[in-house]
Amino acid sequence: MAATSLVYYQDQLGKVDPQVLRLEYKITAAVTLSSIIANTASLTTCSALTQAAIDAFLGTVSEFTAAQFDATSMGADAQGVLVNMEGQCLNITQIVARCYSASNTIVTRQSQKITVLTDSSIETAVAVGANGNIGIKLNWGNTPDFDALTAGTVEIEVHWIAK
Repeated sequence: MAATSLVYYQDQLGKVDPQVLRLEYKITAAVTLSSIIANTASLTTCSALTQAAIDAFLGTVSEFTAAQFDATSMGADAQGVLVNMEGQCLNITQIVARCYSASNTIVTRQSQKITVLTDSSIETAVAVGANGNIGIKLNWGNTPDFDALTAGTVEIEVHWIAK
């Protein structure tokens, strides 16, 4: 059933009702994920990103840094995601991420927005960049061994407020 569009009579409510963006990735090989529905608005990685790659993807300069997505940050059982919102995101209330293994083991992670992603750190965190884009880091841990999964699904819900 499709959701209908709602216009609040009280305009302040529209400014505090989060939108929910769902990103879905298929695990196709060890530390290899691809978007289930092909898109160019999100970039997911389980390995380090360069500053040039981050800037080219987002179309900004150092909104998120390579140190936030370096080899240490993308170490064992970690996943990084950048979402190019073209500057539309004002705030994030939370993310809820779920990893479903092929044997239906479910691991859930949740984080409220922080100000800045931590450099060289495996963490579960989400931040809005200075230009209104989103950076996500997920520490899946070793239950199941995320790096060893060769099949399964990752689903991320981003609860966000538009500018």
